[in-house]
Amino acid sequence: MQDPRIRLGGVLLLSIVSFLSLTGAALTMFWWLISTDRRTSIRDLRTCALVFMLPVIAAMATQWSGGDGVSYIIRISVVLVIASWAYSERYPGELLDVSVWLFGKRFGFDLGLVGEMSISTTEILLDELRRTRIALSQKGQRLSGTNLPPVIASLLVRQLRLARERAGVLAIRGYRGGGSLCPSFVTLSSDIAAGAFCVLIFTVSLMT
Repeated sequence: MQDPRIRLGGVLLLSIVSFLSLTGAALTMFWWLISTDRRTSIRDLRTCALVFMLPVIAAMATQWSGGDGVSYIIRISVVLVIASWAYSERYPGELLDVSVWLFGKRFGFDLGLVGEMSISTTEILLDELRRTRIALSQKGQRLSGTNLPPVIASLLVRQLRLARERAGVLAIRGYRGGGSLCPSFVTLSSDIAAGAFCVLIFTVSLMT
């Protein structure tokens, strides 16, 4: 899907209906199967386990307390799949483009800049964690309860330094809020069809 406006809007609508009902979750999975290339950012079994660990724990707690934990894990799993697909489709700067298009060059630019910097920080953090694992494996070690606290502390210190450097760069460049940006989008006919299908699923799910 080329147009980030349709992709992000569709993900928002589908996430809402998936969380609200099993019908919405089933329709969302159907949409994902026929309207996308079924690609996600979950590449391996370890990543899958980490992503779904907290929802599984929450579902078990819900089931134990008398709620419907099975329904919960199904609905949350669909939301995670859709979010993972949207992340795998993103390109750098799309949040900034969409925010400026939606909210203007003042508030929209600030909001988009915060979103892009947040995603960039997360990606850097994950890359640093991957490098740390490689360094430990070369020493015949692995992340465990004994070395996890210093590793986390080191990563946090690096992120704080990075945030300070970015703030310094913005200050040097005279950033005070807002910015000039003319976003452009490529909208394919398949994007329009997929977006219309999202709206249809959202409407049907709310009516059932």
